Amino acid sequence: MKKIFFVLMIFALSIFLFSCNVKNDEKIVSGVFEGKAESLMGNISVRVVIEKNEIKNIDILEYADTPGYSDTVFEYLPKRVVEKGSTDVDIVAGATLTSKAFLEAVNDALKKAGLYVEKE
Repeated sequence: MKKIFFVLMIFALSIFLFSCNVKNDEKIVSGVFEGKAESLMGNISVRVVIEKNEIKNIDILEYADTPGYSDTVFEYLPKRVVEKGSTDVDIVAGATLTSKAFLEAVNDALKKAGLYVEKE
């Protein structure tokens, strides 16, 4: 009788410990999220498409910075962010403020998606 009770207790304890170790807190995010940031001459707004936690596309919705300078940012940075899957990319020389504002807007969208990790 004691052996059966002991075996049942070990079995119950092992099931309990196993269930505590199962991690189910990682969420899969898909959707379209918009972000906004303040730039030199106004706001920059972006739309970020995310599929299964991966950045698939970035569209620029609004910007007020000087055309010509900002064009290079909007041609180069969205592609780099999508390729790398992160906003940890080099900025465009000569358009530093626009580059930083663009990356902040993307980070704002990622925060709304619950995917942005604050840099330490």
